[in-house]
Amino acid sequence: MTNHFLLMGQDPDLIHQLDQLGKQAHWSFDQVTTPTGLVVALENHQPTGIWWELSATELDTTIATMTLVRHQVHGPITVFTPKLTERIQRKLYRARVDEIVAFPLTAAVLRAQLEQRQWLYQHAQFKAAVTPSKQPSRQLITIGRWRLDRQNYTVTKDGARVDLPPKEFQILSYLIDHHDQVLSRDQLVAGVWGYDMLNTSRIVDIHISHLRDKLEDDPHHPAHLLPVRGFGYKIVK
Repeated sequence: MTNHFLLMGQDPDLIHQLDQLGKQAHWSFDQVTTPTGLVVALENHQPTGIWWELSATELDTTIATMTLVRHQVHGPITVFTPKLTERIQRKLYRARVDEIVAFPLTAAVLRAQLEQRQWLYQHAQFKAAVTPSKQPSRQLITIGRWRLDRQNYTVTKDGARVDLPPKEFQILSYLIDHHDQVLSRDQLVAGVWGYDMLNTSRIVDIHISHLRDKLEDDPHHPAHLLPVRGFGYKIVK
């Protein structure tokens, strides 16, 4: 199997080190210089993994992008940074980043790290252990006349597909995982975005409103996606 990575970054020293490592390990990579470029590139092909230069973006931008694309990337995400703090590590790991590496790099160690991560992703027992929701009974879920297919990232209503952007799909999926439970806006943010952000109530309410408009027969009197006054939301079957 050819290992072909996607690098978001532009630091010449980092690129040189990764290029040298690639020649030794027989890996290759494509480079993009913006988070938007990475998102677009992922629509065109599936890389072995992602390499991300943290110094090229703000931390919040990195977190938002990682949260957006994590479900699309079926391999390790490695972040390279010249500055490693507890806050950076905490936020990145909550966004489901696999590895955080300080540079300048130690090539031999990095190669071993990447090979170990790839082995984990390719190992069937590891996949079964870390993704229990991949079990067939959890892949297809019915809520009234709605049907959510996690494997294909699709939602239908009465058999007709309803187009949801990634964040709305993630919110709906998270609510379904906790059906009949009342979730606060902060809980939804922590579960879906994976980090703290400002204007939490407004962001959550906007996404919930969009979901109701697309899925409920009467968005003002929802049957499944219910508000809980003064607290948050819950979904009922």
